[in-house]
Amino acid sequence: MGESIDPESADASPPDLHSLVDQARRRFWLHARAGLLAEITDFDLGTTFAALAQRHRHTDIRILIDDDLVLKEQMPALVTSIKRLTTAVSVRRLRPAEESPEMVIAIADHTSWLKLTRVGSKRVLRGAIDDRGGATRLAQDFEANWMLSEEASELRRVLV
Repeated sequence: MGESIDPESADASPPDLHSLVDQARRRFWLHARAGLLAEITDFDLGTTFAALAQRHRHTDIRILIDDDLVLKEQMPALVTSIKRLTTAVSVRRLRPAEESPEMVIAIADHTSWLKLTRVGSKRVLRGAIDDRGGATRLAQDFEANWMLSEEASELRRVLV
């Protein structure tokens, strides 16, 4: 991923975002600040999502983003893929509290997760490939935030 990792705070060899999406079979949930996601994504996330969607017809890809306009401006290839994958990918918007740190949280299936937190110039990456308990806790938080979110209007205009 290319970011610095705080070794005292990070779990042993956490997965990167690309490997997490690659190993997902049916479900991939992503909660992210758009700017941070654009900084750390050094691969074509849209193509990777398309490959995931082709693995199973009931794929559940959810993206919960803080600013859909920033996503549209900084990751146009991902937005193009979202446009093509309307039945597999759902996108909603939730503005974070101003004092909250920038984060990218990804949950693959029911067992794998990663959490990248940036406060100032410090980045902390944590994650696990086989941690059902950790994935469940993050999925519960994700679902609660998903219920509080709204339709991503900027992306909706693209999709119409």
